[in-house]
Amino acid sequence: MPGTRLDGPRRRSGANAQDRPLLSGGTVDAFDVWLELQAKDDDGRIIFWSGKVEDNGKGPVEAGAHFYKSLQLDGAANPIDKRNAWQARSLLYVKLIPPGAADVAHFLVKTPRDAKGPIHLTARLNYRKFSWYYTQFAYAGMPRPGQDPALLNKDSNSLEYSFLPSSIPANVSGKLRGQIPDLPIVTLAEAHATLQTGKPDWTPVVRKQDRERWNDWGIGLLLQGDLKGAEYAFKRVTEAEPEYADGWLNVARTLIQEGENDAAKPFLARTLAISPQLGRAMFFQAAVQKADGDYEAALRSLAVARAQYPRDRVVLNQIARIQFLQRQYAAAVETLRAVNAVDPEDVQMHYTLMLSYRGLGDLASAEREEKLFQRFKADESSQAITATRRRLSPEDNNERQAVHDHESVTLGQGK
Repeated sequence: MPGTRLDGPRRRSGANAQDRPLLSGGTVDAFDVWLELQAKDDDGRIIFWSGKVEDNGKGPVEAGAHFYKSLQLDGAANPIDKRNAWQARSLLYVKLIPPGAADVAHFLVKTPRDAKGPIHLTARLNYRKFSWYYTQFAYAGMPRPGQDPALLNKDSNSLEYSFLPSSIPANVSGKLRGQIPDLPIVTLAEAHATLQTGKPDWTPVVRKQDRERWNDWGIGLLLQGDLKGAEYAFKRVTEAEPEYADGWLNVARTLIQEGENDAAKPFLARTLAISPQLGRAMFFQAAVQKADGDYEAALRSLAVARAQYPRDRVVLNQIARIQFLQRQYAAAVETLRAVNAVDPEDVQMHYTLMLSYRGLGDLASAEREEKLFQRFKADESSQAITATRRRLSPEDNNERQAVHDHESVTLGQGK
């Protein structure tokens, strides 16, 4: 049978999303946080498994899983996996879910011809305090003998390590002596679904109680850059609950990102009819007004958003940008000082300050802001380092892509 793509939101968001924690927070280069999807036919035979843990759940997570972490590289394109942050020189990918956001994972399930339906799906969001590799390294990691000392330097660590129990120091921290612990895996969330085989009915079901699921799916697609998919999902939100303002607003913001500002206007109008002072709606309305060249109207809309979120850097930066375009350079500088009070390393703030000071003729201040802009902006050349890792690890290269599929580990069964 042909492969079936399974897409779904992996983190819910809603009215109280600002109170929900980041997934995942803390030392995101050291944790194991991943999605596991297992499919069984009606006889209980496993026909798909992504996110499997080797050694009966005690070893590393299979490399092709959908991870939530930051994968940084050193100067020689080795993963930063030993808490050696001082050697980080590039970022291969970062997969996290901020508060109020969502993520969509794509699994390509190939159903064997002899599978007995229906197919039973189990999805789990798993967490392990430290990755398997780092646990091995922390307790028993020793460089293999005979390696060139130059493989370890200030920029990189290309040494190969062995993890022998005999290497564990006698004074190791913890109750275990002479052995590497197996850190427990915690299931943070679990869901089940049944997939009918043959010719199932794929007609979407739009109900009020499913509004949040449609909305989360749209958010995940939007963050991945799948604008048409996001537009489709958000329009289902407006069908599920027409009085929900964010449904109409999310359609509008998707259209704005597509460059379809005129098409977004009726959706913005519907949003503001439901919630006239919604700060998010006023921000996106300002984006449309700015694109139309109506700077005064855009500033009035942004003033409403600023009153509700006085420390929002994005709102403040947009106000300053419009003030700069109006050649109100002194006003732009004053607005950007408010951004600086929130985040002195904000790149957009330093860039607009540089331009505004040039407009004022204050070249000394402009030069200072240019240096700060250069200091804090992303080093685009560092991405060249990732080429080696992407070539050596197809799994990491796959995870780096905004939209990507996950396939099963080799199961050795099925037709």
